[in-house]
Amino acid sequence: MARFLATKDDDRTQFKVLYWPVGLSFLALSMLSFFLVPWGGKFVLAAANILLIAGMINISLLFSFWNQSNTKTTVVLACVTLLATAFGYIHLQHFGTTIERIHLMNSVLGALCIWQIVSLAQLLKKDNAYQIKLLLGVVIFQLGTRIVRSAFLFSDPTVTLQTLYQEDGIGFALRVASILAMVTICILITNYYLEKLWHEYRKSSYAIQDGMLNSLNALSMVRDNETGNHILRTKNYVRALAERLRHSGVYREVLSEKAIEDLVKAAPLHDIGKVGIPDTILRKPGPLTEEEWHIMKTHASLGKDVLNAAKLKDAKHTHVLDVAISIAGCHHENWDGSGYPLGLKGEEIPLAAQLMSLADTYDALVTERVYKKQWTHEEACDEICRLKGKRFDPRIVEAFLQEKDHFLQISEMYGD
Repeated sequence: MARFLATKDDDRTQFKVLYWPVGLSFLALSMLSFFLVPWGGKFVLAAANILLIAGMINISLLFSFWNQSNTKTTVVLACVTLLATAFGYIHLQHFGTTIERIHLMNSVLGALCIWQIVSLAQLLKKDNAYQIKLLLGVVIFQLGTRIVRSAFLFSDPTVTLQTLYQEDGIGFALRVASILAMVTICILITNYYLEKLWHEYRKSSYAIQDGMLNSLNALSMVRDNETGNHILRTKNYVRALAERLRHSGVYREVLSEKAIEDLVKAAPLHDIGKVGIPDTILRKPGPLTEEEWHIMKTHASLGKDVLNAAKLKDAKHTHVLDVAISIAGCHHENWDGSGYPLGLKGEEIPLAAQLMSLADTYDALVTERVYKKQWTHEEACDEICRLKGKRFDPRIVEAFLQEKDHFLQISEMYGD
């Protein structure tokens, strides 16, 4: 918590306040003082109650701050309340009775509970977190215990307490209930902060990952001999295939909505390994020689190595990068084991790479290249059917045939 509060980050301004750690410290000292009262006497009891008020005031200011309703006047009034309560309590300790001190404490703590209820009710309109709802309920319960305790003392004028320890079972139970309510409030505030911290951490992790992926994607497009529209087409082909498979119940266990989104984000990086291929080969305006083709085929392994190097050590959120690694390294593997670089066969090939393989092949066929003419959509469909069970998983080819009209639309929409 201290490390979080000390972090200089404008996005965390709404949480960077000292009311909570200071309030928690006051409440902890208050509980410790109450425990030491039998040995410390009136001075320790007074300290315990004043620290309790100070802790509750800080929590009230915290809720008000969350609600963005804190002003300098609010803080000044809170300080005046603390000082007035402290002087009033010490005065009653010397010239008043235990019951009067109980009424004073219940009145001040009840007023603070009302302040907290108002702040939390307003905050609930902006933040529907379950912790806020529970906090509101617990504070209302705490206010109820204060009211009932004072009402119980007022209802029986024969009660003449000399110390808190002379209270009967009902008074003691109400006192314990209010203490448990305060402990619950502290737990809920801590949980709320931890959840906010976790969300901030995840947002930061995803932002870093997205920035890195965008940078890698830009690098890939600069070095690739394909156009930017090739990237748009292939990732939309991959989405169409994945969603068709999911709808058909094929590979459904691995094609969740999140997995498909990760797949689409990773698809543009399939040829990033071409950053390591010389321009004389990558941009050659004609067919490659056998030696040049051997060098070109290394782009799959190079892509896998590049993305592995980009993966942060001990990173928790690298799902997209993991998918990109499998695509880059395996999208030239064939279903019958005749592909490269590893000669993987059948389901040894990652599903993401299989989808990318078909999408990339279709786009290569229907797009004009310097070394080949553009094929028609029908010719490309026939060729993919011919490669069923050889280069492609038969189930993915079936999905392609169901989506072939969609493929044509994507090809026309993002044509070069």
